[in-house]
Amino acid sequence: MEHATSEISDDDVLTLLREGRPLKDLLEEIVSLRKWKETHVKAQTQETYRMERMLTRLCENCKDTASRWIRHQNGSTDDLPVELLHTIFRFVLPPTTLVDPTPSRGPHSPWVKVLASKLRLGRVSKRWHSSVLPFIYEDVSFRYATQVRAFARSLRENPDLAQLVRRMVVDCPVTAEVREVVTNDLAYILARCSGLRALIFTDSLFSMEDLDDIRRIMLYPFPPVLASAIGALSRTLQRFEQWPQGGSQLTHFTFPLSCIASFPQLTALAINIDHPASLEHVVLPTLQELDLSQEYDVRRGDGHAKRFIKWELPRLKRLILPMATDIQGRVLQKWGKTIEYLEFRDHLDMASHLYSDSSHHPYADHIHLCPGLRHLVLQTKAPLNDFNVVNRLPSHPTLAYIDMWTTSPVGDHRAGFIASRAERKLAKEVPWKNIRLLDRALNSIQRLPQLFPPDTPDNELPRVHTIPGLAIVHTAWGVYRMDLDVLYPPLASAREDEDGSTSDNTESSASTDDSDDTYSYEGTVSDDTMTEDADDDGMDVDGT
Repeated sequence: MEHATSEISDDDVLTLLREGRPLKDLLEEIVSLRKWKETHVKAQTQETYRMERMLTRLCENCKDTASRWIRHQNGSTDDLPVELLHTIFRFVLPPTTLVDPTPSRGPHSPWVKVLASKLRLGRVSKRWHSSVLPFIYEDVSFRYATQVRAFARSLRENPDLAQLVRRMVVDCPVTAEVREVVTNDLAYILARCSGLRALIFTDSLFSMEDLDDIRRIMLYPFPPVLASAIGALSRTLQRFEQWPQGGSQLTHFTFPLSCIASFPQLTALAINIDHPASLEHVVLPTLQELDLSQEYDVRRGDGHAKRFIKWELPRLKRLILPMATDIQGRVLQKWGKTIEYLEFRDHLDMASHLYSDSSHHPYADHIHLCPGLRHLVLQTKAPLNDFNVVNRLPSHPTLAYIDMWTTSPVGDHRAGFIASRAERKLAKEVPWKNIRLLDRALNSIQRLPQLFPPDTPDNELPRVHTIPGLAIVHTAWGVYRMDLDVLYPPLASAREDEDGSTSDNTESSASTDDSDDTYSYEGTVSDDTMTEDADDDGMDVDGT
């Protein structure tokens, strides 16, 4: 087999003859080509044999386990390989990207319910307990000061847990009396979690639980002990976020970006638009995503026109900007050449009141500054869903996908949009070729347009993603809450247009609304103290 593969074909010889080379050169070329093919085939055979051995061992292990467990029915789930258990856990647990702990608190939030599911899996057996630990501790959220102290205590008793933490959210209000203790515990946790990839701060850490004087928040700069601990994460940290919860009209703490500017793995950054570092010279050579969208104050301050003009972001590809600001043009003029994903967000509908006239449309005025733009996400002005905003967009050579955040995409708005989309798609109008609606009730899910990508093949849609208390429908024309289909059933004509828009030529998608329950969750939560200082079955998850 190997010899036959390494032989020189007639086509190879004819190709060399057509080049008119002398006989000596021709023979040397043939011999050289034969040796190269023999070496290549040998290396390929060795690699194939190595992979077959690895797969055979894994498959035989799974096969023997399944045979003993299914045929004889005297096996146990404890016999399942760890890899298979992890596959099961990933299937039954929703991804952490869909359950953000910051928008809602309390025992009935999706975050707490998912955590309860993880804990129940750990109580099945000792083997499941050890196997589910990476899922329990991969995403840690501190929402109470007691959780920080409890998790620090857990790491002192079991240091191995620190290596499991991949994402950490610090969203806990701390009173002045215990702030130093909590800060030191948090610095200890960060120093131990050397595999941390994402770190998120809100202003809660520096706010008063009694809120006696909100202005006192400005008296608490970012603690140097925390900055030092974060600086030690240079080898692993990929994402850093700092959000002003009260809005930037309140004086808030600011993280010193100099601590992370040189991190070789840092690819995503989210800060408030009036961060003091925006006036400094900042070089982020590896950054690919910058989120400045969570802005609440549109008043111009000192140096407003100078923000970000000294920043150097040579690899920036994804940019999220607020609607209620006037720096979009200046920012895009500086970074637009490398932008592939551009989003305009309006968290509190401030742009609707700020720009009452219809002449200001930043998504239409500035996209020409992004010659390589592929995906544009914008927000229609409330309370009306103005779907015709796409008509204001100028022609663009590379723009392929457009998403629009709208209020509930139901009723006549939904039917009209689907019909227009189908007509314009048949007419091959580029701006409307791949346009979708995004339900604004899902606005709290960060990176939703990317988590439900617009380039998903039609034959894989629609999909239903179920998380605690919420089912999300992903179709070719939009992403929305599934309960809208129950409260406002789509018209028959809209269904026909929708079916036609999701088909490929004459082939229609075989999927139904519930054909792909990718992430399923069942059960209720009876433990209202799940995130408090409770330690059950040896699993101290106060920090999660």
